[in-house]
Amino acid sequence: MVSAISGSSATQYSSSASSSNAAQEAALEKQIQNLEDQAKAIKDQVQAAQVQQDIATAQAKLDALRAADAEKAAKAAQSQSTTSAAALRQAEFDGEKTTQSNAFWM
Repeated sequence: MVSAISGSSATQYSSSASSSNAAQEAALEKQIQNLEDQAKAIKDQVQAAQVQQDIATAQAKLDALRAADAEKAAKAAQSQSTTSAAALRQAEFDGEKTTQSNAFWM
């Protein structure tokens, strides 16, 4: 009878150990999945940061191009205005009628 009880205890221990192992395996699998999810989230955050940096770089380049275009346009307008003003003064000096305002100049 003792041996039957011993055998029964061994079976219960084995079953209990197997159940404990299954629970540990499930817990470890869940932990691994959580860590993988965290790794993916971190990777996504890093990629998002890199994309934001790329956006900032592209925006800075665009702003620089627009500023250069605006500067060129301003210089062209100033040059044209200066040329027009100089031509107008020269024409007035030469006595040419340039506008109605100098019609009485003569």
